[in-house]
Amino acid sequence: MACERQVAISPASADALERCSITMEQQANLKSNRSQRLVVLAPTPHDAYVCANVLRDVNIEAKFCDGIEPFCDEISTEAGAALIAQEHLTAAAIDRVKQTLLRQPTWSDFPLLVLLSAGETSATALEQMLSMGHVTLVNRPLRIATFVNTLRARLRDRQRQYAVRDLLQERQQAIESSRQDAMRIQMALRAGGMGAWEERNNEVFWSPKMFDLFGVPKDQKPSMQAALDRVHPDDLGELMHRWNATIRKGKPFQHEFRILHPQRGLRWLAAVGEPVKSKSGKVLRHAGLHWDVTEHREYQQSLEEARRQAEVANQSKSAFLANMSHEIRTPMTAILGYTDLIADKIADEDTLQHVRTIRRNGAFLLDIINDILDLSKIEAQKLDILRERFSPARLVEDVRSIMEVRATENHLDLDVEYQSELPVEIESDPKRLRQVLINLVGNAIKFTRRGGVRVLVSFADEKLRFEIVDSGIGMNETQLGRIFQAFSQGDHTVNREFGGTGLGLAISQRLTEMLGGTISVESEEGKGSKFIVTVSVGDISDVSMHQPTLIDDSAIDSNEQVNIALDCRILVVDDRRDVRFLSGKFLRDAGATVSEAEDGELAVAAVAESMSNGDTYDLVLLDMQMPKLDGYGAAKAIRRLGYTNPIIALTADAMQGDMKRCIDSGCNDYLSKPINKALMLTKVKAYVENDRESP
Repeated sequence: MACERQVAISPASADALERCSITMEQQANLKSNRSQRLVVLAPTPHDAYVCANVLRDVNIEAKFCDGIEPFCDEISTEAGAALIAQEHLTAAAIDRVKQTLLRQPTWSDFPLLVLLSAGETSATALEQMLSMGHVTLVNRPLRIATFVNTLRARLRDRQRQYAVRDLLQERQQAIESSRQDAMRIQMALRAGGMGAWEERNNEVFWSPKMFDLFGVPKDQKPSMQAALDRVHPDDLGELMHRWNATIRKGKPFQHEFRILHPQRGLRWLAAVGEPVKSKSGKVLRHAGLHWDVTEHREYQQSLEEARRQAEVANQSKSAFLANMSHEIRTPMTAILGYTDLIADKIADEDTLQHVRTIRRNGAFLLDIINDILDLSKIEAQKLDILRERFSPARLVEDVRSIMEVRATENHLDLDVEYQSELPVEIESDPKRLRQVLINLVGNAIKFTRRGGVRVLVSFADEKLRFEIVDSGIGMNETQLGRIFQAFSQGDHTVNREFGGTGLGLAISQRLTEMLGGTISVESEEGKGSKFIVTVSVGDISDVSMHQPTLIDDSAIDSNEQVNIALDCRILVVDDRRDVRFLSGKFLRDAGATVSEAEDGELAVAAVAESMSNGDTYDLVLLDMQMPKLDGYGAAKAIRRLGYTNPIIALTADAMQGDMKRCIDSGCNDYLSKPINKALMLTKVKAYVENDRESP
């Protein structure tokens, strides 16, 4: 727990921590005022020891806890305030604290201080912490004087609450014999740090604090007008409206407003009041409290500004990643596409192997880019799960056919076993589930030198279960402990030998959770690993079960030769000459007639001209990020011309919800960069033929 003033202590050894814990336990057992005791869950045992010394120096009694359960138990007993480090505030811990505070008595507004982690805290994290209740955020590194003053202020807040509790208990005991006297005592006790007032028959009574709050001389006779004279002119109308409504309706009053204090300037005051009624319901008088909330208002304002800045930072990050995605993927289209073109023309096997090496490493670079962008999208909560019906067996076979080439290159067997009947269809996100399985099977192949990889698929308890079992290098306990951490790969020797970013498993874990499932691992060093994935299948009450059989076919691969013939006119729109040439080359080689445009404005003009000449393009292939008029604007403009033929978007934007945004702008479908030749030709042919068959 970094702090401004250094406390001279020896390292927090086990013995030292034990002595500290004993001291705190002894303090807790003393017959001291527990309502002024601070409950603490420090970041580390060493921080607990340091904090104990600091609090002892300033005579603040504390109880140190070693986990969230004892921490919440201590709050449930009589305590003054609680301090907890952000490191302990997992989602489960926040829920546990909320439940504890919800069980507090109605008079209680328990003060909770959160020691923020060093560095920037996201707006989402701030909102989650503030949702726990009466929360004060404390930044690191600590300034000791400010820290101690904050603790004392919260303990004073709690003391006032206990005064309210005592009053309520006393009032309950005396209500039958002295109703009016008990209420006046209540108001006086509640006024610790507050100003109490009472109005009866146009006569006003003030506690001493009221004179101080409004800056009225103590020898001046208290009156409603004396207070109203200090109210900021811009707030006076609303204040009087609320007060008059209370007088008319006989209901409680609560409001915050500004005053112009003669010595302290602009201040914010909070006010509560209520009519005091007889047993018959007649209003006898009005009474209430005022207190200064200027610091609280300023704090809330600073918090709102911090939240706003965090949101701006997240938006900037999203925009940056979207731009980087475009700037990286677009040249990758040329790199990978041109290697395909070169490979088609090369007969010499050695040269062909060189070209394939270039493409393989380009694809590897693209995988790294995709991993980084996916993790960024997940952390920014910008990755959408798009649920649809699909065949789980077909998806498994797609994964097998994609990964079989890699397994064969490594001289490994890749087997799929269906261990039970499966639903014919499930409801989930096939793209993300395929991504998880490819990550896991790819990892298994990468870390296995001999033997093979098995994919076991089963269905039980409304969950689809996958087990990816390999005979590879396995992991020890230390490696297992950090296997799902981002940028972690067991240890540095694994990274040097096998490569990769260490993001695949972190992404797979987060995607599995977003799919309503879990991921776990079993491993023994030198003997292999088993990753177990379960995912939710959605509502399949109307779906039958079947026993899948292995299918011997291959998924479309961008490197494979495709035999697709086209007979159509296509407009290719992209600001990059390389991409226009590459797309045009693929399409022309397949038999299409291709025209080109380098920006959105030229594309709209070209479509308009083709329509006026009676020779309308059969399809438009449209890049989304271009100067002058981007693809989204161009698609809308083209649709406004009355163009009804297909538009397929080309996008490298990994952060903006590609599919929905493209469809909303008027596109029929989209292709991600780098361009997959086979997929592009397949989609173009399907859309053109479908459009011609439509009436």
